[in-house]
Amino acid sequence: MLLLLLITHVSVSLAVQCDLTKVGIIGGNYTVSNGGNVGSKVEYQCPKGKYPHPKYTRECLYNGLWTDHKMKAICKDVRCPKPVAFDGGDYEPRQHFYTVGNTLQFECYTGFELKGSQNRTCQENAKWSGETTICDDNNGYCPNPGIPIGASKSGTSYKMESKVSYTCQQGLVMFGSKERECLENKDWSGTEPSCRQWYTYDTPREVAKGFSSSMLENVDTTNLEGRSDRKVQILKDGLMNIFIVLDTSKSVGKDKFNEAKEASILFIEKVSSYDIKPQYCIISYASEAIPVVSLRDQDSKNADAVIEHLENFVYDSHADKQGTNTRAALHSIYQQLIEQELVYKNNNNKESFMKIHNVILLMTDGKFNMGGDPREEMKVIRRFLNVGTSKDDLREEYLDVYVFGLGSDIDQPEINDLASKKDKEVHTFHLENVDKMKEFFELMIDESDVMDTCGLSKYHSVDPDERTRASEMFPWIAKITISGSSVQYCKGTILSPYFILTAAHCFHLDDKNQKIQVIVDGKEYPVKQPYRHPKYNPISKVDKNIKRAFDYDVELLELQKKIEFSVTARPICIPCTQSTAQVLKVPGAPCSSHEKALLSEEEVKAIFIAEESKNPLEQKNVIIKRGSKRTACLEAAKKAPELKNVTDIEDAVTEQFLCTGGIEPVVDPPVCKGDSGGPLIIPVRRRYVQVGIISWGTVDHCENGKRVKQTHKNARDFYQDIFKVLPWIKKVLEESKESLTFLPN
Repeated sequence: MLLLLLITHVSVSLAVQCDLTKVGIIGGNYTVSNGGNVGSKVEYQCPKGKYPHPKYTRECLYNGLWTDHKMKAICKDVRCPKPVAFDGGDYEPRQHFYTVGNTLQFECYTGFELKGSQNRTCQENAKWSGETTICDDNNGYCPNPGIPIGASKSGTSYKMESKVSYTCQQGLVMFGSKERECLENKDWSGTEPSCRQWYTYDTPREVAKGFSSSMLENVDTTNLEGRSDRKVQILKDGLMNIFIVLDTSKSVGKDKFNEAKEASILFIEKVSSYDIKPQYCIISYASEAIPVVSLRDQDSKNADAVIEHLENFVYDSHADKQGTNTRAALHSIYQQLIEQELVYKNNNNKESFMKIHNVILLMTDGKFNMGGDPREEMKVIRRFLNVGTSKDDLREEYLDVYVFGLGSDIDQPEINDLASKKDKEVHTFHLENVDKMKEFFELMIDESDVMDTCGLSKYHSVDPDERTRASEMFPWIAKITISGSSVQYCKGTILSPYFILTAAHCFHLDDKNQKIQVIVDGKEYPVKQPYRHPKYNPISKVDKNIKRAFDYDVELLELQKKIEFSVTARPICIPCTQSTAQVLKVPGAPCSSHEKALLSEEEVKAIFIAEESKNPLEQKNVIIKRGSKRTACLEAAKKAPELKNVTDIEDAVTEQFLCTGGIEPVVDPPVCKGDSGGPLIIPVRRRYVQVGIISWGTVDHCENGKRVKQTHKNARDFYQDIFKVLPWIKKVLEESKESLTFLPN
């Protein structure tokens, strides 16, 4: 009888549907999943500056009713919190509420110094622009901690060990620390609080700024070539654990899980591009926690292997166990830390274990419904790592817990409570959509500490609100103008603060009065000294019916003033340097290993950077033909009018050159004259390594400065192979005492 009742209940529940005519929203749009059956979700979208009331979502319940079914959905104006209190000054205008575009103006009384933002504007994400405005009389041991908009503060003493506490205006949710203490170092403990509407979210740029700045509090920049500003190297003896924790519960859903997984893969790629080699642990959790990668795994330090494990892990791995047991996930972290500590103890190295910087990235909607309160497990982890247990040494730098709210419908207080609280850092983020997480990870690359790490680019940015400038996408490109008896336009690449790499054929050999103009990101850099390869001689093969030879087509330009590296001016990577060894993951290997890693295949995917007369720089994808595939390049070159009388085509197309072009296996975009001297590049993960210099081609594909479509099957483009001229490049740079360390052969 009991079985019959259960079967009947299941059958009825499957048959129940909610009325789809009841879910419309005034002033906005919506989508419905699963056709209105039990468990279906409605997601609302409103125009910018508005939010869906009463919630972003509704769910179809077993009784055939939508959640909040008595309330009509409507798009309402976004409102920013209003000031509750402001000490030492005044503000205007005073209004009952503030909507998008409204601006507050602050002013301090005589004797008080204004800190933070004088003017703040209400933004579309329900947050005020700028920083908390503070009027400080500078009489405290610690500076005035201020009162965030929407909050009230108790405590007016700013002496050492004094405490202040905050409460948010009714209806607002607090992110950050409710209580802060004035410390001996004159900083305040915890994180500055903020009071937020339930629909407030963080933009990708805000998240990127907050996350990457606090993440880089624990890294240092150490140049492999001996300077102190080249590569990101982890402090604490280079020890770091990164735990990525993915909420795979029913409330998060498959789509949001997949977005979070893709964002995690992107994060690992980003960390890898900075030459950081942490130990990874990846945990997926629903009703139970499943370690996807454990600290004990042999490949937990191999970024590529970790990514492969994560790619192979699917949402359905938890089967029907779709509860939300966040505590189980954190307990798994705790167990792995215990195992790791035991390994260090057995090696008589417990001291090093205590120096490991542990980073936890928790991606969740914050709605635990089983396993107990995850905040209690977080306390256990903190005690185990001796973080925050001793007032004399809080050890907060050894644990960073970042919590990312997945989707619009999250439990804000819980994600705030789980995250770390550190002064001048942000560890709790609520993104408008999960796919924004990928955008934020893309933006992480723009950090001042790694500006001169070679081969970095903002090319992968997906920020829809701001078009990435060409100089940010290709920051290693230099534009060169050579004036003399005629004007020549070429490109080059930044090798170091004082050197540009380009092609020798761009310059007039017999013109002593030519003027060379180098432009990097719109700024002109005068040339101190050009260096041409001693074996470059365009008339050396006239006796072989080659009117112009291009062997050793390479030139270096030494600049009079230093290029200050920035997001729009960075060096390119070239083979056989220690920096590129890190990119290729072959540190300590000889130069020959670089050629094998980059050019071992017969068809190698590469790019060059093109520029039309009216268009910005853009990437063109080509295929380098090597081995047996290079034979077609030789045959095509024979048909070039300038080479028709050449007896042996390999006198013209020597081993000095790499080849692209033709229509097999795909049509390669053509190179034009203005591209000369520019780089042929092989992307390696998210870094760029130059292997060639644009030299010459068999067909001119430009008409009046405009590139025409490649249709000629015998069109080929040739590039000076950098491997063939590396000894000379090394010699010039070392004699000029330029900071670039080359590897032995």
